Amino acid sequence: MENKIVRQFNHTLLWPVQLQTLRREPGGNVFLYWDNLKRNPGPWQYVEDALLIEDESCLVGYEEFVYFLPYVQRFLYGVGDEGRGAQSSLYIFKRDDVREVHVRLKADDAPIVLDVMRLRLYFFYDIDVALVALEVAGKDIALDAAIELMDRLGRPYPPAWEPANSGEPIQGSHSPLDVKFIGENGAVLATSDYQDQSKFLHLVRGERQTPLTAHWEYLLSPLKPAYRVGKEIKYYQLENKRIPIMTFLAFDDPRALSRGDMVRLGFAAKWGESNTLPYSKNFLTNFETDNCYDRYWDADDATSGMDTRFIFCGLSFAMITKAGPHTGALNRQFRHQFFQIGLIAHFHKAALLSMSNRFSRAVERLRVRDFESVKLFKRHVRETLEVFLRFNHRYWFHEISNQVQASDFFKRWSHQLGSDALYAEVREEARDINEYLDADRARKQSDNTTRLTVVSACGMVGTIVTGFLGMNLYSHSDMTTQTKFLIFFAVFIPTILLSLYTVIISRRVAAFMEALASEGLTWREKFATFRQIWGVDKRAAARARRSADGFSSDAD
Repeated sequence: MENKIVRQFNHTLLWPVQLQTLRREPGGNVFLYWDNLKRNPGPWQYVEDALLIEDESCLVGYEEFVYFLPYVQRFLYGVGDEGRGAQSSLYIFKRDDVREVHVRLKADDAPIVLDVMRLRLYFFYDIDVALVALEVAGKDIALDAAIELMDRLGRPYPPAWEPANSGEPIQGSHSPLDVKFIGENGAVLATSDYQDQSKFLHLVRGERQTPLTAHWEYLLSPLKPAYRVGKEIKYYQLENKRIPIMTFLAFDDPRALSRGDMVRLGFAAKWGESNTLPYSKNFLTNFETDNCYDRYWDADDATSGMDTRFIFCGLSFAMITKAGPHTGALNRQFRHQFFQIGLIAHFHKAALLSMSNRFSRAVERLRVRDFESVKLFKRHVRETLEVFLRFNHRYWFHEISNQVQASDFFKRWSHQLGSDALYAEVREEARDINEYLDADRARKQSDNTTRLTVVSACGMVGTIVTGFLGMNLYSHSDMTTQTKFLIFFAVFIPTILLSLYTVIISRRVAAFMEALASEGLTWREKFATFRQIWGVDKRAAARARRSADGFSSDAD
């Protein structure tokens, strides 16, 4: 079992959440979540310079910066052609009060102590999404405990509960028994409540929202879950059941890991014996091809130096390598370059999920017979279409680096997360809704054109009459001013009323005109359409209209 000890364990959770939309800035369209948090930061501290957040010397930051293409540099570090000071797309906060995480997996287990290496909160310009990054690290952890940590630590709520043995506390399925956030001098800042079954049942029953455990709520405070009362920034969960993870694992001899070990590390699956597989052989037939990046891995030649394997499995990314005195792979690549790739990949998916959710909620709230509902629907859809357009041009990267490994990583990561398929789906949703709005706009324009045509046709009679009367058949010049005003209003008011009434019945008049112009209708059928103008014999008029459109009257 000596070779099955994880000498270095670095585990990062990348948790995207959807933010409840704030009121807009007067005269603008920017959602200022970061300004709101600056006014009431709680334990969070605003980061002025994303590049020097952990490295004032900029030695590691330099390698990280030049690793990416210029437009990705602008996204991550807020620089432009004019250099530093351009508008950033990222607004970052950090907190230093959480020093350790104590995790007890089962009732008989001693707590596993993990150091907190990084705790950040990312906001994204113009996107209703935030992303929390929590990195913890430990040394000399048994393989089974490491796999259980990967599986259980990132659970924002218990998906179910395991039956408790006599004398043992109830435990959430796939969840640790308890998690504690420890501050300075060993002070307990927050403790999980996976065992509080009644709390989770009450929230789901009453609020119909996915609940959170107490320690995860504490981690995001002063932000609040949407089911909490208050004026703070509210958030919803986007990734249910498991927070996305990326894990660095260093072994004395990574080649001693069995295929079952590799699969469990890749998928963050529940622990099992090394000579077994967590899933069926058929399911894992293409595991090495589809999920493993073996550019630096040679399982047969221990002298080749090729002892690093990368595994991409949906929400889980694992880097498995050989333990040694050199920390460049961890500190420079995994914690910086690979972290930024993972940040971009998970942000892409979160932003697309957020926009898809906005489209679906707008459609759900639409009531086509309610004028205010239709008005709100159009406004929300237009806003979301604008956000999608800006996301498409500001954030949607296909290439992030000229480095071959970085390019391969990003493509594999995005593919495993399903971002390309999700992008196509959101784009199709946007196209469908846009076509609906265009069709509705065209229908209204056509309807208004029809009404104006009817009014013009009916008004033509009045124009001829008034023109005839204007031929000085009657002399009004000798009448008093008061009499002239009375004659004017005697004509003006009925004309206005007639115009309004014509607009009201314009559709029925248009149907009569269409029937009158049809050579395929009898005079009886044409007279029926004339009577339907005043609501008489609508059934016969309907048959006449269908016949005028080329349909047989027998179809009725």
